[in-house]
Amino acid sequence: MQIFHKMITAIDIGKNWVQGSRARKFRGILSNPVFVGVRKDEDVVERLKELRSKLKPDVEDIVVTNFPMEDVLFNTVDVPKEIKKRELRAYAVAEMSRILNLSSSEMALDCMMNPVGKALVMVTKARRLNEWVSSITSAGFPLPDVVIPDVFKYLQLIRVPVRETCVLIFLMPDYSTVIVCVAGSPLGIRTFSHSVEETIAIVSEETGLSKEEIARELAKPEPNNARNVFESIVIDLPYAIEREIIFLLSSALPGSLIRDVAGFYVFCDPMDFAPHYARLFETVETFQGKIQTLRPDIEAKNLPMGIVGLLLRGGEEFGKNKLVQI
Repeated sequence: MQIFHKMITAIDIGKNWVQGSRARKFRGILSNPVFVGVRKDEDVVERLKELRSKLKPDVEDIVVTNFPMEDVLFNTVDVPKEIKKRELRAYAVAEMSRILNLSSSEMALDCMMNPVGKALVMVTKARRLNEWVSSITSAGFPLPDVVIPDVFKYLQLIRVPVRETCVLIFLMPDYSTVIVCVAGSPLGIRTFSHSVEETIAIVSEETGLSKEEIARELAKPEPNNARNVFESIVIDLPYAIEREIIFLLSSALPGSLIRDVAGFYVFCDPMDFAPHYARLFETVETFQGKIQTLRPDIEAKNLPMGIVGLLLRGGEEFGKNKLVQI
């Protein structure tokens, strides 16, 4: 029975990889995590089968997986005061059905209430979600208990630093996002195309350095070839992100201005590159004096950050306990 079986299986599918981990939760601790990563190709199910054969999940495991951001629509909706918490989902379904002209049976939807009378709604087509889950079960994994939009595996790892309006800037291997937060809770999410993995690959090709060597070169105070190449690629990124934030604020918090944002927080995967991105933002007036880096609240211990986030989310299913460690 699940009350005695405290194993979590996390499945993380990215643009170029399929990876997973299996760990036991005991007294709030995730212990002895097993990690497996395989290179992704066109036959995702075959790679998932390879992953499953190495992880050996049990049918009683809590299974948690990510879901691609490009298949999720994020929207911020106003919630009337008379709507109770238990009625929020039904209200969100009705609103999104009206906006998208889709029936409730055609949508898979979840939402998060914010204290300012708004809700962040996440919606995808039910058919696409079923296809995603089917690819996992076809490989022999148990039916996932939890499926979350990819960015939420990273949100599991951090604490929003302030209660005032702030913006999280997530720079990820496959994509990046800006997230407007109010009262410590996400209110709006917007995805854009910057890929940290592709940026590192270009720097590596130009310099002949590995990812670890590039990070060390960027950390040096004196100018060097790796820094020159890196900055030439991302020099316009702060301005692009500034535009994304302005657009997101106008939709999530109409009437708010970017100059009113209390702080901007950069979170990067890999973590070693966050300070170098943050340094670029300091060159743009909007971000000067307001930009900081974020680090996970938990030690990853050689596991990919995304995997740690998924394991943490799986751990919540056991008594909804957030005090989880590795």
